[in-house]
Amino acid sequence: MRFIPIFLFAFLLFSCRKGEFTTRPQLRYRSVNSRTISGPQELRIKFDLTDKEGDYTTFLGVKKVVPGCPNSGFIDSTFFSIPQDFLDSKQKDGELVIILNENNRKDNQCSIPGTNPPVAKPDTATFSFWTRDKAGNVSDTARTETIIILN
Repeated sequence: MRFIPIFLFAFLLFSCRKGEFTTRPQLRYRSVNSRTISGPQELRIKFDLTDKEGDYTTFLGVKKVVPGCPNSGFIDSTFFSIPQDFLDSKQKDGELVIILNENNRKDNQCSIPGTNPPVAKPDTATFSFWTRDKAGNVSDTARTETIIILN
């Protein structure tokens, strides 16, 4: 199926902490299912998302950074989005689970420059995410810990 869900979403109700919410959305990294993944294994990244007004948009930017391998990183703000279910709920806080599969996390290998033939090394990457609300307020950038992607 072409439109396989990229994001799984589960609502997580917290105790009432309205004083901690801000007008600017807050995207906080919580955890990742594994710090080393390979082949078809999915990378599941969990975040807490809050906004005082709950005026979220579907916008979710992602950036992959691979130290020492400029061709393996990417920035994408069109492929990923906050699920409509989250928007429809009008919740001011919740848990967001982002799933990166082998296709949408992009290249798994990085060629080492200056070797002939090029030698591949594992793709050690960090992923950064950010969002914005209807008022145009942009969240801080939430970064994962280092992830090793093997073939």
